[in-house]
Amino acid sequence: MEIKNKSGGKTASGTEYHRRILDAAARLMERNGIDSVNMYQIAQEAGIGQGTLYRRYEHPGEIYSELLRTSMEQFVDRLEAQLELDGDSSAAILGRLRDAIERAVDYIDDHVDLLDSINCMYAGKKSSMLDKRPVMIRLRTLVTSYLDLAVERGETREIDVTLTTSFLLAALGPGQYMYHRDTMGYTKERYLAEVVRLFIDGSRK
Repeated sequence: MEIKNKSGGKTASGTEYHRRILDAAARLMERNGIDSVNMYQIAQEAGIGQGTLYRRYEHPGEIYSELLRTSMEQFVDRLEAQLELDGDSSAAILGRLRDAIERAVDYIDDHVDLLDSINCMYAGKKSSMLDKRPVMIRLRTLVTSYLDLAVERGETREIDVTLTTSFLLAALGPGQYMYHRDTMGYTKERYLAEVVRLFIDGSRK
């Protein structure tokens, strides 16, 4: 997982430590699996003392959460940039939303272990409610914008944009994807095809 540095007003040394910690955790996770990584290993990989690491993070779960948040922000940045291009294009908007759904399913599949681990660490805690996180608010706005454009251009039958957005985001939640993959035996391709059938084909005129 590639993490790009955003300073966010930190000092130069603080920014460098932050980048090294996240990069080290990502490398260890890819090499050893998320359940095999501890704070000592992260400090060693990053080339910093454990005290420096613990001043910034209490446990690996906090590092994983920041890895995921940073990665998701970059992913949504790309989706938003594409939406801006699509809004100025004459191409079918529902087709472009279908492309965004495919990218979202690919993202979930690529990061499923990290998503699952964080869900388990913070299950039941109010602060972990996905729909209240800034990145999820951005995703909701993005999907709503695509659907509003499709309605304006006459591509859809009569739909409730708010409910359709909510149900689509629920279907694209990591928990739903993992349940259908691990319990119901769905492949990524089948899951994507059914989401597209329900929300894209089902919305067309």
